Amino acid sequence: MQRRSFLMGLAACGGALSVAGRARADAVGDALAEITRARASVKTLVAPFTQERSIGLLATAVKSDGEMTLVLPDRLRWELKPPDAITYWITPEGFGFATPKGAAGAGRGAAGRFGAVLSDLLVLLGGDLEKLRARYELSIPSREGGITLAARPRVEEVAKHVRSLEMTSGPELWSVRRVVIEEKNGDRSVIAFGKVARDVAVDPARMRAPKQG
Repeated sequence: MQRRSFLMGLAACGGALSVAGRARADAVGDALAEITRARASVKTLVAPFTQERSIGLLATAVKSDGEMTLVLPDRLRWELKPPDAITYWITPEGFGFATPKGAAGAGRGAAGRFGAVLSDLLVLLGGDLEKLRARYELSIPSREGGITLAARPRVEEVAKHVRSLEMTSGPELWSVRRVVIEEKNGDRSVIAFGKVARDVAVDPARMRAPKQG
């Protein structure tokens, strides 16, 4: 009798865990659907940002100012102002960067440890978040003032470089307020966005990466 009661207890616990798991999955699915609807008609996003990178081994932080330009569905320009003075591009053709000393373009493999997540970052900022499900375990830690989406890698190519990604939207859901990147080595980047301008005209030339050398 005791054994039967014990087994019934385990079954009840398993059922409760299953229900909780479905509830979490539904919460994620509902949040992604809301953001997708809000982003559906967005053509461009332009926003200033402040980026603070904490370097774990050195116990120090590096702050930068910049501007993000996103042309949907697949072009991102990430410009860091002086003294950093470097601009990155993520495009269908590959990855590129430019500094006052020169420019270069190459395939995504040239992006080093972030090559595996460049497309994912573009999706976080303005794309179809459902595309992340196959590569990340997704959760919604907060809905205060918008929706916060946390993503932990499922696949090794990402997990060996990045511990987690997090995006917090604005209250209207199509904009981005904050992105946090936790690296496997302990480094952490927090990117806080200023006012996001939607559907502004963007010169196509600004969105073309330097040609591959």
